[in-house]
Amino acid sequence: MSNDTKPQWYEQLKTPPFDKPMFTPQMEQQVLQQRLRKQKQYRAAKPLKATAIIGVAVVMTVALIWAVTGRLGTDSSTDLAGLWVKNDAWEPHSVYMQHSTPLIEAIPGGDYQAGRASSCYWLLNIPYEQLQQSTIQITATERNTGMTVTDLPETTIDRTMSNKDSIRFGSDFALPFAGTWRFDVMIDGQKKGDVVFEIPDSDWQIAPNFEFENSVITGKNMRMGYVSSGFIAGKPNKFLWHLFDVEKLSKQIRVNAVKQGSTDVLTLLDTRLSGSEWHKTLPSSMQLPESGLWRLLVYVDDKFFDSMVVVVKAVE
Repeated sequence: MSNDTKPQWYEQLKTPPFDKPMFTPQMEQQVLQQRLRKQKQYRAAKPLKATAIIGVAVVMTVALIWAVTGRLGTDSSTDLAGLWVKNDAWEPHSVYMQHSTPLIEAIPGGDYQAGRASSCYWLLNIPYEQLQQSTIQITATERNTGMTVTDLPETTIDRTMSNKDSIRFGSDFALPFAGTWRFDVMIDGQKKGDVVFEIPDSDWQIAPNFEFENSVITGKNMRMGYVSSGFIAGKPNKFLWHLFDVEKLSKQIRVNAVKQGSTDVLTLLDTRLSGSEWHKTLPSSMQLPESGLWRLLVYVDDKFFDSMVVVVKAVE
């Protein structure tokens, strides 16, 4: 897709999707401990490489590990406890190898599912002294559609990222639909490597109703939702949005929509919010073109806020 044909929301996806960092100090410690365990396994298994044990047993072991973990290295080879195999560039992997050494490591935080807030912890095994004052950027591209979104906007590498012989940092993202997504890591605009994740779909449970000040709201209890008679395919309807606990996020609201089983992203609403700092309301008009289940992705100030699933009824 050329730049001339990209819809407006492509540019909006270049900003960080969340209003606060997703990684906690506890998660960081867990990641570091996991990395130390992997390094010990790597050192212990390295002698196996010299023996060149290649056969049916090796292939079966690699397949088993891949099925259980879904985490493979790439470049020209994959490091799985000392077992090395060739693999496709789009094969899921969380470690990028360069000259038989892990260069980029990515550890997703929690359940990374389409349509939900996700995060990732990154380790780039290059000394800070070689990267200081450089910039780093991460983009995510979906294999089948070619859609590209920004996972980490261009960021200057500073001393806070330094960790002995590497740099470490976190990123937050919200991908609109399930698929195979390649995360390209670029230093000063030059691609350094990539990781690939199979992003699964989140559930399509229809948003329930809850009551607030004598109103019945469809959405997530005391988080967000709207008052309306609902969606009818191809017909506009009035919706009164309610957003709670939005703190200082008070400028814009954008609502994107993805139909179940589709990869087309529609923008239903893009306008300003009003109301108090804790509770904001917005009267609006929206419509969806087809009947079925749709996921509404809500962004406040271009940062992912939450999502909900709604039913669009067919015209009677």
